[in-house]
Amino acid sequence: MLCVVVGDNHRERTQTIDALLPTEGEVFVFDETMGTVGDLEQYLYPSLFMSAPPVIHAKYMLATEPLDPSFVRQLLASPTLFIFEEIELPAPLVTVFKKQGAVIHAQEKTKTIKKDADIFAVTGALMASDKKKRWMIYREAITQHPIEAIMGILYWKVRDMALKNPKEKAVHLKLYRELLNAHARAWESGTPLELEIEKVLLMQ
Repeated sequence: MLCVVVGDNHRERTQTIDALLPTEGEVFVFDETMGTVGDLEQYLYPSLFMSAPPVIHAKYMLATEPLDPSFVRQLLASPTLFIFEEIELPAPLVTVFKKQGAVIHAQEKTKTIKKDADIFAVTGALMASDKKKRWMIYREAITQHPIEAIMGILYWKVRDMALKNPKEKAVHLKLYRELLNAHARAWESGTPLELEIEKVLLMQ
């Protein structure tokens, strides 16, 4: 018998393999560092002295070499249970196994949900005490969002800080005017707006 377990979730692969293991029979585990798929030929005909056919658990061996369909048929005809574990397999190879009658256990690929960048993180470019950190936060923000959108967040945050900290209101109003002036300079001179704003942020 021949089973192929494919998937990128290690826990699910392990559960599937555990369910396939018979109650009797010695289990031998091999991986790609211990030989080739061809070396498994020696287990096609188990010893008559064994009380039950063995189980061959071959890990990550299929992706390293081509597999002849005739050898697949030999594995299927053997009383030995061959279980091949793989994280991923090319579709043509999976087709070869299916055509020969192997049992395929394929997981659905784990979907990675891309987290949207938080545009409000750019406010750290105003609030961080360390100049280098302010610069890094700002540079990261402009790689993820248009400068025009970032400007709206910066203006909003400066006004918010002025309202929440009356004692520092004059400082925040000064920063607000500097941002406005930088915006105007960029428009008048043709200098990239992100550079003009960066200068203001690094002067704080």
